[in-house]
Amino acid sequence: MATAVGGQKPQLLYFNVPGRVAGLRIMLFTAYGKDGWVDRRVEFKDWPQIKATLPLQFVPLLTLPDGRTVHQADTMMRWAAKKAELYPADPDEALFVDEMISTVYEALSKAPRPSSLVTKEMLPELWAEFTAGPMKMYLDYIQGRIAGPFFRGRDLTAADLTLYMLVNYFVNGEISFVPMSYMDGWPGIRAHYAAVKEHSLVVAYDAAYAASDAINEVKEFEKVDTSAIGKS
Repeated sequence: MATAVGGQKPQLLYFNVPGRVAGLRIMLFTAYGKDGWVDRRVEFKDWPQIKATLPLQFVPLLTLPDGRTVHQADTMMRWAAKKAELYPADPDEALFVDEMISTVYEALSKAPRPSSLVTKEMLPELWAEFTAGPMKMYLDYIQGRIAGPFFRGRDLTAADLTLYMLVNYFVNGEISFVPMSYMDGWPGIRAHYAAVKEHSLVVAYDAAYAASDAINEVKEFEKVDTSAIGKS
């Protein structure tokens, strides 16, 4: 298990939902245990005030024990995976893990979101177009990469936890404009999701943290300014 430096702990700042850090939290828990890192959760109503205090004005934000900060969730995933020993040592194997991490976050980054050009009233139609087109393309490709039950056969890696994060969005109802049955169109991904959820590392995390997730409050997210939430 990884240890904090000089008594300080790594801190992850994100909303009080799984969101784009579902897999990252699992790996931080795996690497540091429940007490070896700080899981700082932002209430949706407080986001406009907190946003202005952040280096790039989006979350997630990782603060290392020495005080340095890091944005970009996919970068954090690779770092945490190495801490949790869920990242291949072999460069060729790591290449394919990296590809899946990047592909999942790329797909997520292209999802519709409120901006100066996109009003909240436009989102239902934009999400319908996105899930029928670009997201379908990404999911078709990702499903073809699953060896079964995980991307690397029986070895769980950061790639699996990254896809788990993406599927969580849909099956948890974190996206108001997409039916929770959307992922049923990819049985291979649904089987992968079930296998990840049953993995001992995920079961242990859920036992320690699942009650912390305010999924029932996710609708409040639509009432706050999300224009500066990170794209990766």
